[in-house]
Amino acid sequence: MTRPHIFMLTPYLPYPPVSGGRMRTYNLIKHLSDDHDITLVSYGRPEERAFDITPLGEYSDYHVVDRQSSPSTLQAARLSLTSTQPIMTQLYGTPQMRAICADLLQQRPADIIHVESFYMLQNIPDEAGAPVLLSEPAIEYRAWGKFAALAQPWYTRPGVVVEALKLRFAEPAAWAAADAVGAMSDVDAAIIRKAAPSAHVVLAPNGVDVAFFHPDAAVPRDSHTAVYMGDYKYFPNTDAVAYFVQAILPRIKAQRPDFHLTLLGKDPPPELQALAGDDVTVTGLVDDTRPYLQSSAVFICPLRTGSGTRFKLMEALACGCPVVSTSIGCEGLDAVDGEHMLIRDEPGAFADAVVTLLDDPARGRAIGQAGRQWVEAKHAWAHSARLLREAYANLIRG
Repeated sequence: MTRPHIFMLTPYLPYPPVSGGRMRTYNLIKHLSDDHDITLVSYGRPEERAFDITPLGEYSDYHVVDRQSSPSTLQAARLSLTSTQPIMTQLYGTPQMRAICADLLQQRPADIIHVESFYMLQNIPDEAGAPVLLSEPAIEYRAWGKFAALAQPWYTRPGVVVEALKLRFAEPAAWAAADAVGAMSDVDAAIIRKAAPSAHVVLAPNGVDVAFFHPDAAVPRDSHTAVYMGDYKYFPNTDAVAYFVQAILPRIKAQRPDFHLTLLGKDPPPELQALAGDDVTVTGLVDDTRPYLQSSAVFICPLRTGSGTRFKLMEALACGCPVVSTSIGCEGLDAVDGEHMLIRDEPGAFADAVVTLLDDPARGRAIGQAGRQWVEAKHAWAHSARLLREAYANLIRG
């Protein structure tokens, strides 16, 4: 029996899987390769190509297209001011990428074309010869719209508003053009349907590797530590840390002077690195996050903006680490407050929830165990891959 052929297009190299989008693509191709042939085409920035990416060859026939490093703030402002297109659309549509996609699809026609993120859809030829599933890891116009009220310095906010407006038109146009749109959650699905009524929306949620991320009973939890992690080039993560340090940390320290926060993740900017001291450790990118998630008393997620579902929360819960999150931080996961995690939006309530888990290890263990059982049942990658297989099959059948 001939295996279906997936042509998958991504805006980044999915290996090593060191950020949310990379984890998503890597785990999907890992699971889908069991019963599909996969041609993977990805942009690769110089810093990404410095890593050994040959493990991708175990699951796909992969191709890398060069892309310059991300623009500086000044360069991004120039791109925004000189075009009606969003910055993302300008950066991720190139003649080289279009030519390679057209050539590969001509050499080996696909049964299904899977595109990650709306701004990559422009690289697929009009006569692609296969149905297109556009997977949306985040709804960007919503994320940029929320960020417009928080951006610093304040004088950058009008530019953020302009980008949000451009995205508000560009994203729904892409959703309407695709044969199906994969949403991360029911929340995102409802937003997509409202913005693009003609779009055919299916669930294609994020997940977690529950075999890799797991609790370790032999490792005691440190009753005065919390941990947060993220890709700090993504502005919601940097804002979350600034908000926590300014509005929440002093309230925790007033009750627990021994409290310490560890920040994990790639590309911490100078303002985050400057936080390192008695109260905060900034590690940068680490080879393995599990020891931190298995030993910390609590995982914090003080996000105030952004969109999509959070890998970081699912990984923490898979390791049995109790979570305190804002509503935005856990949006789309259908988590139950007080059962799977504690959900608090006001700085004082957030601080009190963290202190509660530090002071009551038994409650922390109970929430951590319930969270682990929940992600095993609802958010394992096998579940996500099964939903995608069903969506592919329906599209291929027409």
